[in-house]
Amino acid sequence: MNCTKILSLIFVAGITLMSCGGSDDPDDPINPTPNPPKPNTQGKFLTMKHELPAKASEEILTLNGLSSSISEMAGADYSSSWLTITKEAYTSGAPKVKLKATENMQTTKRSAYVVFVAAKDTLALTINQAVYQSGTDVNNPNDTSTDQPAYSRSE
Repeated sequence: MNCTKILSLIFVAGITLMSCGGSDDPDDPINPTPNPPKPNTQGKFLTMKHELPAKASEEILTLNGLSSSISEMAGADYSSSWLTITKEAYTSGAPKVKLKATENMQTTKRSAYVVFVAAKDTLALTINQAVYQSGTDVNNPNDTSTDQPAYSRSE
């Protein structure tokens, strides 16, 4: 036999063997089809954003979506020079954390990214702090000394 014919027969035999696969019948005990991947058993992955004012502030934030206590906090931003995040004592429901931020005197917004891991769920939290704005505070217009008289409405 010619060498080319032998190689052709081996090639055809190889193609034939490779085309034999599992059965289309899921109940076939000899050639079962592969099982589909199982759903994620680690729970939900949630995201949350929170905005802080430019002035120094301290507040308690509820981590909606998490249903058990926080087992781990990850990310370099939960204890930085401008922001500190600490876990509050867990009783029931959604866990809470305390956010403590220094005043943002910069002209750019500050952001932090922290991941909280609970028993079955994970929450990624993005915290943004507003930009410092100089000038009169519209909520307290007369708290800055000025040579202009305060506005008063005539009665």
